[in-house]
Amino acid sequence: MELLSTQELLERVGKMINSSVERIVVLTGKLSELLAQDLLRKAASGIDVTLITSDLNWGRWLENRAKGYMREEEEKISKEIKKLSESIELYSRLPWIVLVLVGAIWIVLFLRRLGQLEIIGSIVVGLAVFSYVFYFSYKRRRDCKEEITVKVENRKRMSEEYKGIRESLAKKMHVIEVDFDVSFSVVISDSSAIITSTPLETESERGYHVITELSSEDAIKITNFISSTRSLKRP
Repeated sequence: MELLSTQELLERVGKMINSSVERIVVLTGKLSELLAQDLLRKAASGIDVTLITSDLNWGRWLENRAKGYMREEEEKISKEIKKLSESIELYSRLPWIVLVLVGAIWIVLFLRRLGQLEIIGSIVVGLAVFSYVFYFSYKRRRDCKEEITVKVENRKRMSEEYKGIRESLAKKMHVIEVDFDVSFSVVISDSSAIITSTPLETESERGYHVITELSSEDAIKITNFISSTRSLKRP
């Protein structure tokens, strides 16, 4: 039995989780964001992870992240591709919009019966403006198309890369929610196990906590009892 500060306790738990190569089982009433991230990362790497908790916020966050791991990034790229496609459409229309405006100006100047030099000058200026806008539009469309090509390749690569991680998370990340408070924590990492007198919630809390090493068999008996006593039924 040991007496550890909150920081020392969380560091011990972090080391146990990070050193695991086969399985992780965590029973706790509350868990921190850092712990949730560590559990997600280990499950993504192929380690069998089970979380038993009454902390619905982080428990369901882990479930949702396991199902939609990095989908936000893929959706973000898809939105960027759509925006670039819309820009290409706009730049395609821009020269012809300018040409219509220039033509309208030419007609107005002609109706005002300006001198030959003024009319020739307006035609030259109008053609120069149209040529510049046409070149600018062509260059921007080309840049957008090149950017779309890169983003499509990135999205395809991400989709292939994260597909395997999602499949691993679906198989390896298990969350069991219970509808009663758990005032202690059990952590199992491969053949090592500990039980402690506090939830694994936050590093900001100051205090001391009792921690005791258990055999993995005894720890499994505790976690099995808690998980089977009463699981939370969702509406």
